[in-house]
Amino acid sequence: MEFFVIGDSDTVIGFSLAGINGRSVNNSREGLMALNEAVESERIGIILITERVAQEIRPEIENIIINRNLPLLVEIPDIGGSLEDKITISDLVKSAIGIKI
Repeated sequence: MEFFVIGDSDTVIGFSLAGINGRSVNNSREGLMALNEAVESERIGIILITERVAQEIRPEIENIIINRNLPLLVEIPDIGGSLEDKITISDLVKSAIGIKI
């Protein structure tokens, strides 16, 4: 299985230097098209998607996470850094059971 990155051109170029293929997107429509193509590919096991792109297509991201085992979706910061209002898995666990992990 392969990695695939979806994000701004700087992020995609950076990952391509490490041998990871990807698609540069400029808007939510392009992001959704790239995501759907990557999800349907049997060779892609992990999709790295920038937080900004994921934020624009959040319902589709959540649908894939809930309904599919593969590919694994991992949100990564882009060149501008991490989004500040993002809720992490640790935050969700802490609010659900009261234990910080």
